Formats: sequence, structure tokens, C-alpha cells
Amino acid sequence: MTQALAADVVMLEARGVNTWYPNGHHALRNVDLTVHQGEVVVIMGPSGSGKSTFLRTFNGLEDFQTGSIIIDGINIGDDLRQRDAIRREVGMVFQQFNLFPHLTVLDNLTLAPVLVRGRAKTQVERQALELLERVGIHEQAHKYPGQLSGGQQQRVAIARSLCMEPRLMLFDEPTSALDPEMVQEVLQVMQELAAGGMTMVVVTHEVRFARQVADRVVLMADGEVLEIAAPEQFFSNPQHPRSQQFLSQIN
Repeated sequence: MTQALAADVVMLEARGVNTWYPNGHHALRNVDLTVHQGEVVVIMGPSGSGKSTFLRTFNGLEDFQTGSIIIDGINIGDDLRQRDAIRREVGMVFQQFNLFPHLTVLDNLTLAPVLVRGRAKTQVERQALELLERVGIHEQAHKYPGQLSGGQQQRVAIARSLCMEPRLMLFDEPTSALDPEMVQEVLQVMQELAAGGMTMVVVTHEVRFARQVADRVVLMADGEVLEIAAPEQFFSNPQHPRSQQFLSQIN
């Protein structure tokens, strides 16, 4: 777990967030969450609980109809310029790797910083190689995604997000598409990011990661946040009956 939050600086604040789908389904119900700079928050819950929907509202990939979300002082609303500003500050790693198959690993990392941030390609390439070293796949820089294992591709996806120098990293079940033997290599990279002070919100079922790395664990069910607690309390003495039920099914 992170040792100290940065003077209690709020990186993300969601208040009273509600989302309805076109079919009338109420996907998020008055959801609140505050995340401080340097904090690692893990969101858990059964399938269909709204975890990924909530996470995707943080960078405008999902709409919400009422409530507010403020990230690093930027209020997400209907203004597309605000959403573009948010996406420049928020990195996201998905279940699927979403790499461009026709580009090399290095080109996958450098594309957005050059086009979106307008940075010099030589500078970005140096940073990209350093990031690939950081995630343990420097030697794969000139290969194509199809030549890599699933775990390697997910580490490329993490490095690609880091290349944009985000203030907040979002992870949407980043290990769910991986073979079991590849899960640990990705979780290790995430653990190192957390130890380095990266603010992270992680949707995952990886109990060991949540126990060892999270500052707080959030339990969602039926579109609501039902419990927020430190991992030692959440896993040893959950208070809400749905938390108890959920943990009995995954332990």
C-alpha cells in the first residue's frame, strides 16, 4: 500500500453519479467516490454491478446523466473540450490490449504523445524505451503485438498509457483476458507503479493484489457502492451483507 497520500490532495471526486442506459436500465445509482493523489483504490463486485461503467465515466467513455465528476480540478461535463482535457491526464488499461497490430511496440507507444501532445518523436522514443525497460520488455520494442504473449501485450498497453504522462491510471480488469501464468507479471508492474506513487483506480477480482497494494477496497453491487474499507478490514471483517456474500464466493 502507498505509505502517504500527497497532502490529501483530491485527484478524483465523484458525487451522486447516476447513469441510465437507453433501455431504461439504471446502471449507476447515486455513486460517490473520492480518490486522493497517490492512492490505490480497488473496485470489486459481482458481474453486472456497474464497476466498469463507473470506471469508464472517469474519462468520458461512459456518459452519466446526473451528479458530478471532477478529476484533477477538471469537471467532466458535456463540454467535449473538457473531456479531451481529461483524457490527456487519465491513462486507461482495458481487458483487451487494444494495440495497433500493424504498428511495432515502439510505434504503439509514441503515436499518441506525438499526435496529441505534439512532442518531438525523438524525445518520445527515448521515454518509450525507458518505459519498456521499466515494464520488463525493452527487447520487444521493434516487434509487432502479434509476436508477443498476452502478458507482454498488456505490459505494452500499460507502458503506452504511461507514455502520455497521466496523473491518474485506470485499470479495467487488466488480467481477466490473460492465461493464469501471465497474470502475475502484469500485477507486478501495477504493484511497482503503485509503489512509485501513481494514483490508480483498479477494477479487478485479484484478491492478493487488493490485499497487498490497495489503500481502500470498494464493493459495488446493483449499481451502488455498498462498502468502502481498508483491505485488512474488508477481507477479514466486511460489514455489508453483500460484501460478505461476495467474498464467500471468491475465497
